[in-house]
Amino acid sequence: MIERILKDLGRVNGVNGSLVVGKDGLIIESEVSGDIDAELVGAMASAVFGTAERSAEEIKHEPLEQVMIEGKRGKTLMIDAGEGILVVITDVDVNLGMIRIEMKRSAERLGDLLG
Repeated sequence: MIERILKDLGRVNGVNGSLVVGKDGLIIESEVSGDIDAELVGAMASAVFGTAERSAEEIKHEPLEQVMIEGKRGKTLMIDAGEGILVVITDVDVNLGMIRIEMKRSAERLGDLLG
């Protein structure tokens, strides 16, 4: 079921890969190309998301909903999915609104599955 959710996300225009990572940084499921080290991305996503959650709490903006890393060659978006984090890797020029809507729907489904 989780694999199906990630495959559906992969059909969104501009999405290059996605992962579900436990809050401990371990990969639950991954749909990324072979040139991306999914385990490394998962560990870093967990660290970034955890730091952002603590920052959001400190500045009274909790609960954290989403984190985005934007580079010259693409974007990485992370959203809370219950016991996990949904990570989506995109091109630079993407419809962020569409991707955020799809991520939110997927995160709700993942939250139900992960508990």
